[in-house]
Amino acid sequence: MIPLASGASSRVCRLPGERVVKIFHAAVSDEMIAREFTAATLAAEGGVPTARPLREDMIEGARAILYPEVQGPTLMRQMRARPLQSDALLRDMALLHRQIHGCAAPSLRSLKQVLATDISYGPAEPVVQDAALALLQELPEGESLLHGDFHISNILLSAEGPIAIDWSKAAHGAATADVLRSEMLLRFGEGPQDWLTNHARDWAARRYMTHYRRCAGEPLSLEPQWRAVVALAWLRARGPVRQRAFTAYLHRALAAVGLPLPVVTSR
Repeated sequence: MIPLASGASSRVCRLPGERVVKIFHAAVSDEMIAREFTAATLAAEGGVPTARPLREDMIEGARAILYPEVQGPTLMRQMRARPLQSDALLRDMALLHRQIHGCAAPSLRSLKQVLATDISYGPAEPVVQDAALALLQELPEGESLLHGDFHISNILLSAEGPIAIDWSKAAHGAATADVLRSEMLLRFGEGPQDWLTNHARDWAARRYMTHYRRCAGEPLSLEPQWRAVVALAWLRARGPVRQRAFTAYLHRALAAVGLPLPVVTSR
């Protein structure tokens, strides 16, 4: 096996025969592995460009999923290497995301339940949590396939076009929530934090949102409400990246829908 990448939940290695294997760390739950396999299979069956899993397996005593190998750089690497292509690449990202949302996935977990858990166990004060949970309860369930972690490192640029990978955070729900999660990942996800990069990240987030709205052909449904609950839920797990900027973003989102502002915004 030839190591290709390693992350918080797994490592990826190349195997003979144009295959790769994603080997999960011991702490990863069986439920998360099964969810990735199911979501990637649903996406492939729905016509989404993705690597369809071949089978679950045990590799060196660890749980794993076997995939066909996809050749090509990540969208993030291509944007850094060819910055003048960034706007076109963000348009392709939005088109792929819209295609994902065109699939139904009622068998996957509910995003509303995920958000409710993250809000309830997050660091915000009870009065903020209760108000946000009441708002979340009023929002529609939705049946769209949601990637849950759709960012520029989870898109590979193959010879056939962009390919979505890493479905471990997938769910079903309202497409707007998934779009806003991607906007936040572009702005505030892990990565460099120098002034120039932050400026570029904010620009990229705006362009991605513009492209998604255009390909959707209509405004995002209940955008202010979903932005507030998705941002508040992210407090539970997000890293300390652009903390001041994210706090300002969160406060604007909560104020826009009349929710109280948290005093504590990180652990």
